Order: sequence, then structure tokens, then C-alpha cells
Amino acid sequence: MSALTIRQAAIVLFALVWLLPILEPACGGTASDLQKIQTLYDKTEYQKALEELAKLDAEASSAPDVRRLKVRTLLRLGNPKDALTEYDKLTQMLKQDDRLILREVALGFVVVLTKDMREQMRGAAYTALKEWQSPDAIPFFEDGLSDGSGLVRALAAEGLAKLDAGRRSTKFRQALGDQAVLVKEAVLKGFAKADDASVVSLVEPLLKDPEVRVRVAAAEVLCHLKRSKACDLLLRYAKAPNPDERTSAIRALVTQPSSSVYSILMEASQHKQPSVRGAAATGFGHMSSTQAVLVLTRLLRDPLTPVRIAAAVSLGKMQGSDARSPLINALDDRDSAVRAFVIGALLELDERYEIVASSVRTLINTKEPAVRAAVARALGHAGQANREPARSALMLLVQDTVPRVRIAAIRSIAKIEGASAREILQISLHDEDDAVRATAGGALLTVVAPNE
Repeated sequence: MSALTIRQAAIVLFALVWLLPILEPACGGTASDLQKIQTLYDKTEYQKALEELAKLDAEASSAPDVRRLKVRTLLRLGNPKDALTEYDKLTQMLKQDDRLILREVALGFVVVLTKDMREQMRGAAYTALKEWQSPDAIPFFEDGLSDGSGLVRALAAEGLAKLDAGRRSTKFRQALGDQAVLVKEAVLKGFAKADDASVVSLVEPLLKDPEVRVRVAAAEVLCHLKRSKACDLLLRYAKAPNPDERTSAIRALVTQPSSSVYSILMEASQHKQPSVRGAAATGFGHMSSTQAVLVLTRLLRDPLTPVRIAAAVSLGKMQGSDARSPLINALDDRDSAVRAFVIGALLELDERYEIVASSVRTLINTKEPAVRAAVARALGHAGQANREPARSALMLLVQDTVPRVRIAAIRSIAKIEGASAREILQISLHDEDDAVRATAGGALLTVVAPNE
């Protein structure tokens, strides 16, 4: 036999092997049956495709590719719960996960809630998409900008603001005309993260907006773009009698390099309005530790709980400083919420877990769900050395009776465990609460790489 003939025979043999699953009945279903179902799917006739899949016998239905098609069909029909059931059967057959399909299922639990009638559930969905921080989420965020809830639109705007491509979105820029202050502010905060001078003409008119927060956010964008008059305006706002103006301006100024910021924060830290003192406490988190620790230690003894919380959070950012001592003392704070944030600050400073262990155990068993959720968030600050004990505590909180606590625990587990959190996140996809499932889905999108 000549070399050419051998080569031709090999090609024919390869083609027969490759086409065999298509040309012959596949596990009890003919090639034409499967092709018909695939065609229906490709034409987006998902209900008909599902009906045809249901006609296949048990052996045909269990074929991996058929099961994958069923999972995807159910997702397109907005039924992630049944899709998860099919996915579980697929993994049992394969003896391993199918990472690509898992990501699709995870996204399905998020996307289905973007159209939920309940504002809270839509909010949970867009929050999960924000955590994902993927350009693939941009179409969903753009769609969210037309939601009937200002809060949900703001979440969608915040999601776009986190992404370079999102900030360039035409719909994102058009959202500056939204009626909700939160939405305008989110867009402006997004502009302040980039160096795009093309937004100047869009932002300048908002310096005269009737809402303080919008005016301040507009000035922040222009100051970031080196418009000196806008920076001067921020400084004036930061000394204004109106607490709202002052608070908003302080929060904007601390991200800008200015020799005047420290004196402004010092004055604000002694202001009679708690919101202004709280803004000062947050602002000091951006200062060098030598300047900030003493003031924050004082604010950690403030009469108002929110101020003490802000001080604790900022002290947690004081790496390489003597911030641990005042924080350890604050573990005895009279307010349990403050203690929860103190735990997070100490873990962020890589303090030994033994120092906070007793406080964690106490607060995990408190009757207040908000406090248990705060502890769950605090544990998300654990570094590598504290990872194992923090994970053990989070495993208790992920089984809490209150959804908001489970949500906080899921986010923290994903944060400290990364890809190792996949198993517990998959279990959480079976949770009875829609928002918990969406949160687990969003977390899975962040920890399961698309190319794994």
C-alpha cells in the first residue's frame, strides 16, 4: 500500500471514530434526535428542547453531553434549581466537577434574581455581580440601570464603576441624569477612579446640583482631574457649617493629596456632629500611622457607636504601627457591634487569633443577627496565619438560622479560602434562601477560574 493510500485510510478511520457518537444511536437516543434537540436549543426554543429531552430514555438522558445540554436549557428557562440537580447528577457520573458548567449554574442563580419582584432579592443579585468584578457582568449592570428601584440602580452603577469598560459604557454616563442621588453619586465616584478628561463637560454642570452629595462628588471628580478650582471647592465644603457638606467633602478629600487634609481632619475629629467625627475617623485611615493612631485611639472612646466603629476600622489599616494595643483594649467595648469591628481590625493587623478567639465565640452566640453578621465579615480579614481558626468559626456562621448572617459568612469564606472554598459554596447553592444562593453563586464565579 502506498504512503498516500495509508494516509487516506488513516484520515477515513479518524473521521469514523470522531463521528461515531453522532452517526450511531447515543445511549438509546438516535443522532437525529439529539441533533433535533440541539437545533431547538440553538434557535432559543428552550421549552421545546426541554420537552424533547424529557422523551429520551434513562440511558440516553444520562449521557454527559445530554445532561450538559439539559443543564443549559434549564438555565435559559430561568430554572437554576433544577439545573443544579442535573449538574449534581453530572458530577456523580464524571466523579469530578465540570468547572465550565459549574460557573454557568452559579451565574444562573444570580441572574434569575435580577428580575425578581422583590427589591431585596434584586439587590442581592447585583451585589453578587459586583463581587464578581468581571466584564461579562456589564450587560447585566447596564440592564440594572433601568430598574424601578433607585437603590438597585445605584448597585448596578457601582458595579459598572468598578470596571474600566463599565466606566466607558454609554449607559453608565447617561445615568448621570438619573433622578436618584445614589445613582448620580455612584457614577461620579466611578469617574473619580479614572483619568478620563472627556467627562469634564458632563460633570461640571453637577457642581450646581441641588443635592450636596452630588455637588461634592462632582468636585471630587474635577479635583482628581487636576482642576484646581474644584479642589479649592472641596476644601471649602470640608469646612462648611452644614454637616452633610462637611462629611461628604472630608470623605472625598482624603483620597486627594493635600497638605490641608490633616488639619481639616483634626478639626473634624472634635466636631459636635457625630457624622463629622465619623468621617474624620474614616479619613484618618488614609493618613500615615504616626499622624493617625493617637487621634483614632481617642475616637475609639467616642460616646457614639458609629464613630467608634469607624475608628476601629481605620486602626486596622495602620500596619506597622502601635494600633494593636488600643484595639485589644476595645475588645471590652460596651457595644457588641464595636467589638465585632475591633475583631476585624485586629485580624487585618495579623494579630494572633488567640487574642480574639474568646470575643468571637461570645459574639457568634449573641441573639442579634446584625452582630453575628458583623463577626462573619470581620473573620474575612483573617490572614494566612489565622485562616484555619477563622474558617472553623465561619463554618458555624454559614449554618446560621438567619440568611443575612449566612450571606456574610459565605463572602468571608470565599475571601479567605479562595478556590478552596468551592465545596462549601456549592453546598450553599442548595440553601433555602434565594439571596443566599445568589451570594454563593457570585462567590463561585470569583473563585472558580473559567479556564480551570
